[in-house]
Amino acid sequence: MLAAVLHKAGDVRVGQVPDPRPAPDEVLIRIRACGVCGTDNSLYKGEYPANYPVVIGHELAGEVVEAGAAVHGVSAGDRVTVDPNRVCHACPYCQSGNEHLCESLSSMGVHRDGADAELCVMPATNVYRIPEGLSDEEAAFTEPLACAVHGVDLAGVRLGDTVLVIGGGPMGNLITQCAAHAGAAAIIVSEPIALRRELAQAHGATHVIDPGRQDVEKELKKIRRIGADVVFEVAGNNAAQAACIPLARKGGTIMFFGVSPQDRLIQVNPFAINENELKVLGSFNNQFATARAVQLLSSGTVRVRKLISHTLPLKQYLDVFRLFGGRDTMKLMVTTG
Repeated sequence: MLAAVLHKAGDVRVGQVPDPRPAPDEVLIRIRACGVCGTDNSLYKGEYPANYPVVIGHELAGEVVEAGAAVHGVSAGDRVTVDPNRVCHACPYCQSGNEHLCESLSSMGVHRDGADAELCVMPATNVYRIPEGLSDEEAAFTEPLACAVHGVDLAGVRLGDTVLVIGGGPMGNLITQCAAHAGAAAIIVSEPIALRRELAQAHGATHVIDPGRQDVEKELKKIRRIGADVVFEVAGNNAAQAACIPLARKGGTIMFFGVSPQDRLIQVNPFAINENELKVLGSFNNQFATARAVQLLSSGTVRVRKLISHTLPLKQYLDVFRLFGGRDTMKLMVTTG
């Protein structure tokens, strides 16, 4: 089969590799669409650790080709998406209901072969059917949307809240929509790229800020004098993360959602955190949110079609690193034809 294989940082090759075969508890999936994640770009740049060589990609939609002998409830021909993370179900984190923090977590596209390929295998327990009416490209948003759902859950967004989202890319747009449906009354998106600000407004942002021209703190406090109830830093930008502290109201929450390079540090003022009783959180992966994400997409509650800026065939996969982060780039979608 054709696959995009990450051999080391900066070295992705598209070529033929052996077809995978399903174990008795697995299904073999023919990939139809796979979204490009910020993590994929971080893997390519060497900012996120991986097991090399590995087929990259984890935001998939496809069709079951074959089900293993022990699989029930999933059949060849089913249109599906997946939770891309395998867990042990036995460590203290799994047994406490925090399987997304599993000590033996293994993620497709990072630790084992992923979905920028013609075929992949996944445990049947990780597979979710795609309802009719939901396109493959829309269904490929299930995994990032599940992460956004978890982040908004964890941040505790409530009815009437003021929410600040720093970063208006695909994830910022998903968090904007989730915060709106969680009941936030004001959602302010800070984003330097005009296209992304426009899409954020189309997806529920009540206000937008251009941080290249405007002072984010001053603009926020014109909207709400005391600051935001919840601040989401979605870009993984260290300067933006360090600047989050004065943006939250007393007793507010700061959510570091974006993935920073693992060796970078920021400086914050612990006195301000203590004095203002701030909660500073991280959001990793998704916690049992995949089925909810499928429902949000299939119902049209969360809209994603306008977030797809480029669709590329798998054979042109290397173009994603030229396009990623561009001023006219939102979600990059890779298809197998």
